[in-house]
Amino acid sequence: MTMAKLTKEKVSQRTCVVTVTYYPNTSDIRFYLALQLCKLAAHHKIHLIIVDGSPDHAAIRDQFQDGSDGHVHVFEQDVEHYSGKGGSLRQAIGKATEWFRENNVPVNDAAICFTEPEKVDLINHVRDIVEPILDGRAHVIVPTRNDDLFRETYPMEQYHSESFGNMHFNLLARQVEGFQNQQGAEKLDWLFGPFAFNAKLASGWLNYKGISWDAQMVPYVRGVRNHDWRIMSVTVGFRHPKEMKEQEEGDPVWTTKRLTQLNLLFDLLGKKELSSR
Repeated sequence: MTMAKLTKEKVSQRTCVVTVTYYPNTSDIRFYLALQLCKLAAHHKIHLIIVDGSPDHAAIRDQFQDGSDGHVHVFEQDVEHYSGKGGSLRQAIGKATEWFRENNVPVNDAAICFTEPEKVDLINHVRDIVEPILDGRAHVIVPTRNDDLFRETYPMEQYHSESFGNMHFNLLARQVEGFQNQQGAEKLDWLFGPFAFNAKLASGWLNYKGISWDAQMVPYVRGVRNHDWRIMSVTVGFRHPKEMKEQEEGDPVWTTKRLTQLNLLFDLLGKKELSSR
């Protein structure tokens, strides 16, 4: 496939964005942002697959799908077989592969992109993120935030904690075979969250049973390390929602959550996957 053939329409036809949601009630600002994500996906004619574990799933589903012209697909979380955040991610990836099969899209020529539901602006950058996958240059893309916008639009504490975490994981990755010699893999934005991959590699995520943030990252680390997956970064001008910055900046509840995330990933990603063996 050549770059010239990758029209906006073909990128949309060959891409599914997946995300996972859980809302105790619809007063959560994150629910409002997820609604904006759905509207933007429909506007760009990008298929969005959501696995939702909310108590009032039917009401959430109806609001997410309303006016989406068939581009937003919402499924109730199967908690028996797909528990936790990691389980929801696996279920969503499985639904994306089903969608490709049902619509006669070869998985070799398709991309799956994960984002958190509050990262609304990510939809505006999906085509840039998946293009290197669809034209055969990469198996996995980890998008990188423009640093000026990262510093400006994120809570100050999150900017510093995630910058520190990224430095740590990049130092470790430089010692790992598979990352060492790949141009574009030397400086990844590990803690941004979103990533994309060639849909033929979905089993890498479906077979990893992590239940938290590690379920996003460990599969592509193992693919690069053990199976020669090509991984690249694409810089995007992502703007974090101002509502998130206003809610979280200066709040010790959120700085504690950032520390919990770093501690978990320093162990499950850093120590167990990226450290020298």
